[in-house]
Amino acid sequence: MRPDIDALATLIQVVDCGTITGAAARMGLAKSVVSKRMAQLEAQLSAKLLHRAPRKVTPTESGALLVARARALLAQLDTVADEVMARSGALSGQLRLAAPLSFGARHLGPLIAGFLRDYPGIEVALDFDDRHVDLLSGQYDLALRIGRLGDSTLRARRLGTSRRALCCSPDYVARHGAPGALEALAGHSCLGYANASSGHIWRFIPADGGGEARSLVLGGRLTANSGEALLEAARAGIGLVVLPTFLLSAEVRAGALVPLQIPGWMPEPDTIQLVWPPAAALPLKARTLIEHLAARLREPFDWDAPFPLGHAAA
Repeated sequence: MRPDIDALATLIQVVDCGTITGAAARMGLAKSVVSKRMAQLEAQLSAKLLHRAPRKVTPTESGALLVARARALLAQLDTVADEVMARSGALSGQLRLAAPLSFGARHLGPLIAGFLRDYPGIEVALDFDDRHVDLLSGQYDLALRIGRLGDSTLRARRLGTSRRALCCSPDYVARHGAPGALEALAGHSCLGYANASSGHIWRFIPADGGGEARSLVLGGRLTANSGEALLEAARAGIGLVVLPTFLLSAEVRAGALVPLQIPGWMPEPDTIQLVWPPAAALPLKARTLIEHLAARLREPFDWDAPFPLGHAAA
């Protein structure tokens, strides 16, 4: 007997969530319904699919095989359904998108709202988190990332360069002065971003685009895993900060922070990109969202306007 599509989709959710309760909550179903679907699927296939423990459910070898095949099957069905609906001018279904917290709240949210207006049949689940989510887990369709992709099997669409700037409060520079050279940064309180693998290492590149980058090991009174927290500390005069211009722009325009230039050097920029798993066929609704964002997140970015021009290739 052919497995039920709803049962296969439920199995995927159970494995992704790691619990029956979590899968039920994500799918908006009663826990008993999810449990019944799993029991019926195992009985139908005459195979144990899940190892059940009080706090964790994990797939058996057979369950893992079925989940992998079911993901591919459901993705193909989604693609076919999308193509049929596109012929009638309609797209529907849910898209799950992860993005950095500050960028997502400040710049991505309005674009997603416009996308939802244009495509009333689509639902979007946004997850704002500065840590990189595992796109291979199947829990997300897309992620917007700021940084270097490095060695990865993920597919990517570059949206532009995320410039970074060195800033401090007017009060701080009045009390401590501005660093006139890279070596002078060691005498300042430098606020560190804890989610970066480099920690308190700041990287600068030659402003003319030539030569080698330099890495500086710096210390300060605050390390945080939130750009917003570092922004507030810089506003309060606690120290120097290097952050993306999309986060600093409003504060610089308002005069709460001032950009500092070190002659011949600039903070190393990052890349803004959309990434997704290396699926055989990306659903049409996901491709449509990618094009929607790519058309609206285009250089030159307005948030770069208050900052001195310089070489900014990522």
